[in-house]
Amino acid sequence: MLTYQAPLDTIDELKDEHYANPKGLFAQGMVQMAGRLEPRTGGLIIAEGDRADVEAAVASDPFVTSGAATVQITEFHRTR
Repeated sequence: MLTYQAPLDTIDELKDEHYANPKGLFAQGMVQMAGRLEPRTGGLIIAEGDRADVEAAVASDPFVTSGAATVQITEFHRTR
């Protein structure tokens, strides 16, 4: 879960970098589902992969490296 710490205009400026980040979740094919929260206070990404790899990918995200968003990683095991 991403929680925005910056104004939405800053988030919008970083959005293309967020998706194109070569070390990120999207480029590495880990994302199963993603979208913004409503109200627009952040986003939710459901990713699949080794926790250490997910943490490294998230740490390289431009939203995170710029301080525009914080991240909370919650691991879960699908049962249905």
